[in-house]
Amino acid sequence: MFKHIMFPVDLHLPPEVRKAAEVAAQVARWQGARITIVSVTSNQPGDPTQTEAAIKDHLSDLADELSQASGAQVDFRNIHSVDVAVEVDGDLARTAEEIGADLIVVGTHAPRITDFILSSHAGYLAKHASMSVFVVR
Repeated sequence: MFKHIMFPVDLHLPPEVRKAAEVAAQVARWQGARITIVSVTSNQPGDPTQTEAAIKDHLSDLADELSQASGAQVDFRNIHSVDVAVEVDGDLARTAEEIGADLIVVGTHAPRITDFILSSHAGYLAKHASMSVFVVR
């Protein structure tokens, strides 16, 4: 049913991402699907997790973990953004189309008051992506 899973990540790896990673690995194993990890980052002065080398290392480590957990082929892609807060939703939806994903597995937090005004990133993907979206809370 699913052949290619896109797994968006926040490189600071909040608990929602870890739980969603487990789900992505299980679905990939069950469906025989491959996974592409996608992050959206910008150059933030003073943030050591945002250097190109650190991003590549972090994504590579996460890809190895997911590959071991799922037995699947796991690739990764980082998208550089001028303003992550503004561009992340559109970047993720566009990238899912570009890579030919047929499922997005994304972690989210419990609804907060601001989510009634502005949707979460997972909420945006669920509303706007053309493929299936599995939101993990």
